[in-house]
Amino acid sequence: MMCVGYNTKVSKKLEGRGIIEDETKSFEVVSFEVPGDDTTSGTAERGEKDSKRRLFLRAFSLFVVGAFATTLFPKRADAIIMGSTPGSSVVGSKNAANVRINPATEETVASLLVGNKVLKKTTTLASSGTVHTPGAGKKIRVYNNKFSLTENMTSVAFRFTSGGSDYEIYLAPRTGGLYGTNNHPNYVEGGTDEVLYAQIAGTGTVQINIDYLEV
Repeated sequence: MMCVGYNTKVSKKLEGRGIIEDETKSFEVVSFEVPGDDTTSGTAERGEKDSKRRLFLRAFSLFVVGAFATTLFPKRADAIIMGSTPGSSVVGSKNAANVRINPATEETVASLLVGNKVLKKTTTLASSGTVHTPGAGKKIRVYNNKFSLTENMTSVAFRFTSGGSDYEIYLAPRTGGLYGTNNHPNYVEGGTDEVLYAQIAGTGTVQINIDYLEV
């Protein structure tokens, strides 16, 4: 920015000489620059510096947060999978008790029958009666029940206790047929100390086969 000033030169009376001169005046135009007075350029420069400062602080903050977050994650990527172990390359699944289990495969499904030590029993009834009585304090868990008969009958049903509700009933079964269901790995289960009971309507002999557990 350009500024203008005035320099005044005055000749005064010469002291001690008694000589008086006319007072004269001369003016000199002086131009000079005022540094740092450009408000537009100064504001732009400060704005650029502030922008760079904010960008640096933002980048530094992201770095600090990222470094902290890495300390919370497992050391191995496979540890993110449920059931895996950070120190192992084995990936698996766990049940509700936090115990590692194998996925559902033919091998594991086939092992259910053997692993549970499912028991088998065959009995013959000529009329309604008990098929199996559990040990004291036990319940019967039925995985499979099948039957055949020597004569045509009105109905054959299965229930827990003689007065219980039928969980399976066959109407008008015929001789020579094999009737029943395979519920494994599902099952039906009675109450504690409840017997498995067959309700038979008709004349003839019924041979019954069951796969069960006492639990």
